[in-house]
Amino acid sequence: MAPKPLPFLYLSLLLLLQLHFSAAQDVVKAAYWYSGSGFPLSNVDSSLFTHLFYAFADLNSQTNQVVVSPSNVASFSNITRIVRLKNPSVKTLLSIGGDDGPLATFAAMANQSSSRATFINSSIKLARSYGFHGLDLDWEKLNKTSEIISLASFLDEWRAAVVTEARNSGMTPLILTAAFPFTRV
Repeated sequence: MAPKPLPFLYLSLLLLLQLHFSAAQDVVKAAYWYSGSGFPLSNVDSSLFTHLFYAFADLNSQTNQVVVSPSNVASFSNITRIVRLKNPSVKTLLSIGGDDGPLATFAAMANQSSSRATFINSSIKLARSYGFHGLDLDWEKLNKTSEIISLASFLDEWRAAVVTEARNSGMTPLILTAAFPFTRV
């Protein structure tokens, strides 16, 4: 299913899971930008936003590493620089997954400790390499209770790794957000 541009450029992030504390008066105005939308990144008015999400990086099912498709590398490597021309304070986040994300691949990755570690380490490295301020997991279809339990372990480990990496590097911790479906367990 081909992604539609409009759903990827929207203002509400109802499922924003920011795993670090922010002041109560801080307002988040966020949008997704999808490189395949045909809407040039240079046309995004980043002055309207506090956070911009680059959609999407993928999960390699063989290696459990976060990867960017070759067709997206050029835009991927310039997103932070381009959007900060209009708004130097905007935060950029790399979104992983999406509506068409590989559900079974996410579930398999989250179910194994070593796979989670590979994903986590590669996501942090990728975000830092390209100047992103954070990472966003867009896992829109959790199908089983076991996936939700694995997800909880994954999120705990991801947050711990981000904190450790920031402490070791002296950099600001990456922001972590996520989009999940509403479900009853």
